[in-house]
Amino acid sequence: MASEKTKKKIDKILQLVQERLGDEVGGLMGATLVASDFKAKLVSKEDFFEEPSGKVVFSEMELSGELEGMGGLVLGVKDAVRLGGTLIMLPENELEECVTSEDYSDEIADSYGEIANLIAGAYTSTFEEMYSKTFRFIRKTTEVIAPMKVEIDSDSPIPNQNYYQSSVSLQLNSTEMGRLTLLMPAEPFGLDEQIVEKKAVTEETVQDEPSSQGVEGEVTSEESAEVTSAESVAPEEKAVDLKKQKKRINACLKECKNRMQDEVGALLGTEVILSDHATRIVTKEDYFMDEASGKQVLAYMDVVGDVEGKSYLYVGLKDAIYIGGTLIMLPPDELDKVVLEAEFGDDSEDAYGEIANIISGVYTKVFEELYPEKVRFIKTSLEEVVPMKVDSESDEPMPDVHYYMATCKMNIGGKELGNMQMLLPAKLFKLDGLVQDEVADDAQAADDKSSNTISGKADASGVAGGAAAVEAGEGGVNPEFLIVSNDELECSKITTLLNERGVVYNVLDYKDNVSNYLPGEVKAVFLVMNSVDEQGLGAAIKISAASSLPLLAAGPEWTRTKVIKAVKYGVDDIIITPASDDDILEKIDSLQAQKAA
Repeated sequence: MASEKTKKKIDKILQLVQERLGDEVGGLMGATLVASDFKAKLVSKEDFFEEPSGKVVFSEMELSGELEGMGGLVLGVKDAVRLGGTLIMLPENELEECVTSEDYSDEIADSYGEIANLIAGAYTSTFEEMYSKTFRFIRKTTEVIAPMKVEIDSDSPIPNQNYYQSSVSLQLNSTEMGRLTLLMPAEPFGLDEQIVEKKAVTEETVQDEPSSQGVEGEVTSEESAEVTSAESVAPEEKAVDLKKQKKRINACLKECKNRMQDEVGALLGTEVILSDHATRIVTKEDYFMDEASGKQVLAYMDVVGDVEGKSYLYVGLKDAIYIGGTLIMLPPDELDKVVLEAEFGDDSEDAYGEIANIISGVYTKVFEELYPEKVRFIKTSLEEVVPMKVDSESDEPMPDVHYYMATCKMNIGGKELGNMQMLLPAKLFKLDGLVQDEVADDAQAADDKSSNTISGKADASGVAGGAAAVEAGEGGVNPEFLIVSNDELECSKITTLLNERGVVYNVLDYKDNVSNYLPGEVKAVFLVMNSVDEQGLGAAIKISAASSLPLLAAGPEWTRTKVIKAVKYGVDDIIITPASDDDILEKIDSLQAQKAA
């Protein structure tokens, strides 16, 4: 096994290169270049290229001399453009334009090639001075590649073996850049045994177990459930590694979000910030009941290429009007008026349609670069959709299947808007296995909940393991109150007070089907929200649809608009959280008085 001493020695040499890069490369460009935050680890080719990232400039680095092998120098395309453009002294505006558009032209490629040569020289000089064996780093070919499209078993762009990966963060003048990474073949430096021994342990662990995979490779405990769930699918689908596929799709969707900020912002002529990016599996009913809030504008996007189907981009109606109005430069007063009145006229519709075209182009470009199969997104039409009028079992406005949803909050020109949500059919992008995982998780949660109810022992939030609570199911007593909550802290305040008063209750999660518990003997419902948002108000709609019982909503940061929405969706009273015991008891007493009357 490679000694810790060997690793420390190599790390020390690599850190000395970090200091050298600033002087030599920065000096060549006539700029201040700072390399910092040195990191190093042992990786396989698969480990490195399956880490989500956008396009990179990859330079082959040959070791020649007493040590031989092939490695690589890796830098993001935008950073390579910035370095190369700075060397040839592009005007600032032109440089920023080239960086934004990732314009890695022949002139910039030649310029960056000179920088890569200088970096190779810095590594060579430092190892010559500090290392016991003599060899050189020689920069060979340089090309732009999409890491997630690299064939692991091939020799391109480097052989399938283990590498010692070292990287540093770069700052050019006042601009923060990404990381510059060197991949050195691990074996010549005596650093290869660590991964080899790790693999041996993995093989020993699973050698007595029957193989559940249709492809080569070890089955870890984390993957066993995915393998089991794949046994019933067609042979060609068994080869899909669900964890890797999810990671790949997430990388594509995150990059789409990043580029939409730039490209939509450039078209609108203002700053666009897309935040709180998240992805998850949803059903059609999940989306229209829990996620969509108010009227939506749906942009249909055909998916063509190696896979064929449709995807669906949703934004709120007023947000679409605001975005379109910003594009056609409506005066602020007029823009506020048409947004307030929800006037999605022809001009606003055409303008928002242009934005949707830009977004479809972003998705096409990103998936062409990062996704193994050829996929294009083509925006076809727009449609206004009223979520509460959608029939979940119909094919309108989209089929009743599972979707992989990417969502983010929009801020345009400093104005906070609602969410943008892209829905991709899960099966189309080989993520339908996530549905089976979700079903298994829900089944386990149901089993756990059933066990807790039978035992009659729950803590203040309804979770097994706490002090005995006066909860539904104990001694055959029916609950007087139903609590639907995703805020454990505030929920525990309410249940503690109910316990003290001897009031029988039942606690549910947002995901539970409330109609299974209503009306029964329930006299009122508490909806306890950690945020008064679309998800919480969607839960209010579900509760109101299931019964006409008094509904009290608890949550933070109520606004006049939120209160109006809540009342519209069936809420009878509110509590502002964090709430005091007196506030909660007042509401409980009021509900008890209504019950007695």
